[in-house]
Amino acid sequence: MKTVLTVAGLGTRLLPLTKELPKEMLPIFVKAKNGELLMKPILQVIFETLYDHKIRDYCFIVGKTKRAVEEHFTPDFDIVQYLKDNKKLKLSKVLDAYSKKLEKSNIVFIYQPKPIGFGDAIEKSKKFVNGDNFLLHAGDDIVISKRNDHLTRLENAFKKYDADIACLVEEVNDPKKYGVVDGIFLENGVMKITEMKEKPKNPSTKFAIIAIYIFKSSIFDKLSDVKIKGNPEKQLAYAFNMAIKKNENVIGVFLKKSEKRIDIGTPESYLQVLTSSKTIKIE
Repeated sequence: MKTVLTVAGLGTRLLPLTKELPKEMLPIFVKAKNGELLMKPILQVIFETLYDHKIRDYCFIVGKTKRAVEEHFTPDFDIVQYLKDNKKLKLSKVLDAYSKKLEKSNIVFIYQPKPIGFGDAIEKSKKFVNGDNFLLHAGDDIVISKRNDHLTRLENAFKKYDADIACLVEEVNDPKKYGVVDGIFLENGVMKITEMKEKPKNPSTKFAIIAIYIFKSSIFDKLSDVKIKGNPEKQLAYAFNMAIKKNENVIGVFLKKSEKRIDIGTPESYLQVLTSSKTIKIE
């Protein structure tokens, strides 16, 4: 499945660090399969999760700090050879494996000149998607699950219910910061969404959308229809609700209790990730 990754936001809550560095490129501690502790950019962790899910077609929607992203997602075998020559064999293996993953992937970069919302970023990928269903993954949302089961369940529900939109959902303590959904449970952990409110003052549930979706390409028509309405920052929310009003299949797939979403949106949450006693383990 083609995948669109959004990396064009300003990361204002993490300024001044994010003035030149995308927050999606901030490092986190990761424990590799061999037990070695590494530091990887958040976006690399997401890419490798998707790669392990057999995805090979990627479109990065990038903003003014695009250079850091483009350089990091370009294979670099020179540095691998340098590490080998200097007997840094463990690191050379890690970077060699990463460069080979990049080499085997089709990666496209599309520039979003102005950070005017998630919906506009998605619209920029229309030519890349070319009428296919596609996965949309925010560049700052990490979900850790055994064998990437969250992606498998999302994809299976999308197909099973012939969904127009499917998204991951998490039950949270403070839903006011998120898009909040309600609906009818079709089975354990899968909901037909009948209501979505963006950052409500009085949320009706604690069910918050995680910015990992699968869309039919019809989402582009909806984004185009609502572009002239209201705040462009809420363009995707308007399109989401348009699908609900048309009684299209909008499906929410819940995270399991054993699964974990990593939040790095604020200095406080990023500090918590860095100082957590439970280092992220990549399956």
